[in-house]
Amino acid sequence: MTVAVFATAPDPIPRPTMNRAGRFVVGLLVLLGLMAIAGGAALVYSPDGSFMHMPMSWLDGSPFPDFFVPGLILGGLFGLGSLAVALLGVRCWRIAPFLAFAIGCGQMIWIVVELAIIKGISILHPICFGIGLAIAVVSVSWGWPIFLGWRAARP
Repeated sequence: MTVAVFATAPDPIPRPTMNRAGRFVVGLLVLLGLMAIAGGAALVYSPDGSFMHMPMSWLDGSPFPDFFVPGLILGGLFGLGSLAVALLGVRCWRIAPFLAFAIGCGQMIWIVVELAIIKGISILHPICFGIGLAIAVVSVSWGWPIFLGWRAARP
């Protein structure tokens, strides 16, 4: 009895490497994730904003009666979501740089919308916007070889 051995062609789409860009993005995702989980937990724990010294008047004109749902979104999407994408990056999943880009862009949008609603600013707003911007910008260079490999593999 003979066994046929089939050689497979090497995959033209590379996996992301944990080069400087990869480590930087993953580090920022972990930082953002931990910050968002802490902030989201504080808002869910105290939906009236008292734990974080946030007046309910900040939500005037928003679709939210209190900070509970924004806390869930913050902790879930940007907290757990950022940590999940960081884990995918460490495991070199091809989708990780693209999800990191989405998290970075989403973080910037979140901050702009938040500023439009509350009409006030704290030191965390520019810091969190800057983290989102850095994640988005650096994830492009991290994911660029994957994008080029995907384009080359298309029929």
